Amino acid sequence: MIYSFGFDMAKDQFEVCLQQYQLDQQTGHILARNTFDNTPAGYKRWIKWARSRASDPQLPWRVTMEATGVYYEPLALFIQQNHPDIHLAVVLPSRAKKYINSQGFRSKTDKIDAQGLALMGAERRLAPWEGIDPYWRELRSMTRTRADLMDQRTQLRNQLHALTHSGRPCEQVVRSIQACITTLSEQIKQLTQAIYEQLNARDELRPVLAYLLSIPGVGRLTVATLLAETNGFAAFHSISQLISFNGYDVVVKQSGRWTGKPKISKQGSKYMRRAMYMPANAVIRSKKGPLYDYYQRLLDTHNVAMKAHVAVQKKLLTYVYVLWNKQERFDPQHIYSQRAA
Repeated sequence: MIYSFGFDMAKDQFEVCLQQYQLDQQTGHILARNTFDNTPAGYKRWIKWARSRASDPQLPWRVTMEATGVYYEPLALFIQQNHPDIHLAVVLPSRAKKYINSQGFRSKTDKIDAQGLALMGAERRLAPWEGIDPYWRELRSMTRTRADLMDQRTQLRNQLHALTHSGRPCEQVVRSIQACITTLSEQIKQLTQAIYEQLNARDELRPVLAYLLSIPGVGRLTVATLLAETNGFAAFHSISQLISFNGYDVVVKQSGRWTGKPKISKQGSKYMRRAMYMPANAVIRSKKGPLYDYYQRLLDTHNVAMKAHVAVQKKLLTYVYVLWNKQERFDPQHIYSQRAA
């Protein structure tokens, strides 16, 4: 017998469902539900409430929540630091969604999601959450903010282009937009320097960074984004896990004689996919090396440039993960020899 808590996290509040579950019989029932503020005071109120409802102190607790943006992190860190006896699992939203749908829940509400997560934590052997290294969390904040600022600058540049090519542009508006672009460019420059300094802050990372930077097209900003988004690949034990987390896993829909068009899921980190776009571009523009040969073979097969481009992104991500674990430099001759064999 266990107590299983399912948390549906949001920015301001989180919904809790508490189930008592009989492991040997695979049956359970809901003991209580409640909603708490997503604040330190709310976490303490949840603990007090949970102890009053989970009355048997001999039964273990399991807590399951989704990795919903960054909203889950404060509570997850609170549990990990203050209640290490609780088994805490954090699952990807795509995995939670598939499980909840498999249980026959047709509607989607906070209460249903919390109930589904509580049941998932009871039925499945979920790996315990390993936490987030403050070093990677700080780097992730830098890389994400830089990416968002670049999006804003691009939007303003497009707006400025449209304005200056209109019939009679307002000079005051033009100057205002230009000033915003200048400010954003300066902030992007400062964040870029801060990212480089953060990467150099750990001496043990320097030789590994040299291995990753030996991959064609891969630069420091790409490496910084990948490592920050994956917590230094700490929670990944296979390439397939990483590919799925990044949203590069292929989804195929088929029914009878009908077969849909295969496409990537795009369920993972948009920041990682964005980070891989420019390295793939650099490889394709170089028109040399095994990765370009790979791109050309795919293009000759189906003649869909974007599909081949995404395949190169996926391949580059694979090389980053492999070289990170093997502590080796990129060797194009090794790839050629493997292909010949």
